[in-house]
Amino acid sequence: MTELSSQDVFAAPTARLRVWQRPARALSLQFHRDLPLGEKLYLAALMALVVIAGFGLWLATPVPFSVLMRGMRLYMLLPLISVSTVWSLVRVAEKFAGHRFAIFHARGQWMLATALITSMTIPVYGIFKQFILKAQGFPLDPTLASVDRLLFFGYDGWQVMHALFGSLEVTLLLDRAYGIWLPILMFCPVLWAALIHDPRVRARLIGCWLGVWLLIGGVAAWLLASAGPMFYPHMVGPDASFQALHDQIVRFGDLARARGEVLTTPMGHNLLMKRYFSGHYMPGFGISAMPSVHVSMATLFAIGGFCLRRWIGWLLTGYAVVIWIGSVYLGWHYAVDGIVGAALTIGLWKISAKIAEAVAPSATESSEDAA
Repeated sequence: MTELSSQDVFAAPTARLRVWQRPARALSLQFHRDLPLGEKLYLAALMALVVIAGFGLWLATPVPFSVLMRGMRLYMLLPLISVSTVWSLVRVAEKFAGHRFAIFHARGQWMLATALITSMTIPVYGIFKQFILKAQGFPLDPTLASVDRLLFFGYDGWQVMHALFGSLEVTLLLDRAYGIWLPILMFCPVLWAALIHDPRVRARLIGCWLGVWLLIGGVAAWLLASAGPMFYPHMVGPDASFQALHDQIVRFGDLARARGEVLTTPMGHNLLMKRYFSGHYMPGFGISAMPSVHVSMATLFAIGGFCLRRWIGWLLTGYAVVIWIGSVYLGWHYAVDGIVGAALTIGLWKISAKIAEAVAPSATESSEDAA
């Protein structure tokens, strides 16, 4: 396809008219298929890992296959919306410029593969969390509560957070920040695939996204099995402090409802407990505190932000801090859960550098440069 520069388009109205009158297929987004072998193998390996894990967990648990597939279709919605949004923006820009932006077409396979990987991962992880991890019980809650009390000089983390920030307005703000975590979780990997030039960095970010679920939310959660402060009275045993936390969050929910607003946290607590005791599989559900996957992923969002622009990284670092505060304030986690989750994610990012080097040796060798 003949490419026109923006100067040629404005200088020649007839040529510009021809560009706009070309069939849609001529300016439609096309995938650049000649990816380096290392990148192809890397993306295929990530997908294979999720598929094999899902198949194994499905065999080992009573989850119906149709329910698992329904969950994957549900979670595919957000990353595919992200892919569609990026492609739509690229197409509009191409129409105005009068030529293809080959660099984005070169990342088409990365974007679609990433969308598939992310949409499959959470339903598969849900099987592990609701059936395999459930069998471990919650043996470490008393220890983690004691660690928090050491960190905060004899107080629970939630008591300190509520003393500093306790109000309905702050509660609603933290609840909303927690609520937008899921869309960011599903959008970020696709945006990384679209916007980050260096395939090594892309490989590290998307691999770490999967690694957080596998190693931090999986292996570490199994070794450090715990329910969290809000669930302590229901899953572990009586505790006056955590019962007071439960009552406080419920009270904030009532106050919000009286003002015509919705506080989702108490509803989320109740729904998770009902699903836990019912034993019915639902993608995205399950109870686990240590390490905090919410804080782990928010830390990875910040790392990805720094890979794009420094200001984006600092903005998302602020968001990660808010998520950590919210995780303690709203009763989802002990303070130490988020500290450990963030530390493990940073360590995973450092280790990933060596792995990515093997599958994408040099950004300059990427087929994008020849696209």
